[in-house]
Amino acid sequence: MAADERPGDAMVSRRGFLGWAFGLSAGVVALVAGVPQVAALLASPRKAKANDFVDVGPVADIPVGEPTGLTFVAESVDAYSVQALPHNVWALKDASGTVTVLSPVCTHLGCQVAWSKLAGHFVCPCHNSIFNKDGTVVSGPAPRPLDALPSKVKDGVLSVQWVDYTPGTPTKTSV
Repeated sequence: MAADERPGDAMVSRRGFLGWAFGLSAGVVALVAGVPQVAALLASPRKAKANDFVDVGPVADIPVGEPTGLTFVAESVDAYSVQALPHNVWALKDASGTVTVLSPVCTHLGCQVAWSKLAGHFVCPCHNSIFNKDGTVVSGPAPRPLDALPSKVKDGVLSVQWVDYTPGTPTKTSV
């Protein structure tokens, strides 16, 4: 027995130490990679939630009788997918100050309608559906009027809630 050795001390070879260190490292990597996977399997996904109302601007900025395009960003949550999506809407204020917010999505196949100031109506560029200022169908294959979106006014500020409706059906149904 050497002078610097004590009884019961076992010498670890370099190969043994490297094997032990490699095993420990592999275990740490497996743990770090595995914990989120196990948590994802055991946790229940979030339910799709309706978007909250989003402020789109002062009602005073919307001219009376003229459809006005407004843009806002709303968070969309479905299971593990959370996205901030931009949305365009058409706002129409009547003489009494009441504001109606219309979805720009054509009820035929989901194309984006545009306001034609010259013609005085909304036009779907894909299939030629035409809608009045209030969203009612004038002509074309659209099965129902443009969809009105939930909206409210508080302290002079217009808020809108984005809802996806199913195109191509005669009844207004959310997706």
